[in-house]
Amino acid sequence: MMKILIPVDGSVGAEKAVRFAISIAEGKEKEITLLNVQPSYNLPNMKIFFNQEQIKAFQQEGAQEVFARSLEITDSLSTQVSTLLRIGDPGKEICAEAKASGTDLIVMGYRGLGGIKRTIMGSVATHVLHETPCPVLIVP
Repeated sequence: MMKILIPVDGSVGAEKAVRFAISIAEGKEKEITLLNVQPSYNLPNMKIFFNQEQIKAFQQEGAQEVFARSLEITDSLSTQVSTLLRIGDPGKEICAEAKASGTDLIVMGYRGLGGIKRTIMGSVATHVLHETPCPVLIVP
């Protein structure tokens, strides 16, 4: 069974990636995982105003909003779709999950929600292309 990992962040690019992954997975033995990476918020000033439980609840709420949109797209798919939340840097966490789960293919959008960050630091997609242990399909 082929394992497909789809990083989702609520962006139009992520939605396109989900739709494309469905088109290649339909009718085949595939295991699809939607991955959302939330920021850690592990900053000294954040801890002054929010405790760990509040931060964790905020991260989970953000992920559930993203998953809800993506799962609406996958409802018609006969293949089972699972969701997974990771905390940290998106590029690093996507690669770490791909390695840990034995992912066969990552399908992701070219652009996510971080336009300015992408310009300054390089895109998540570029990081994943260079660091992941499996093939990556970028959906424009």
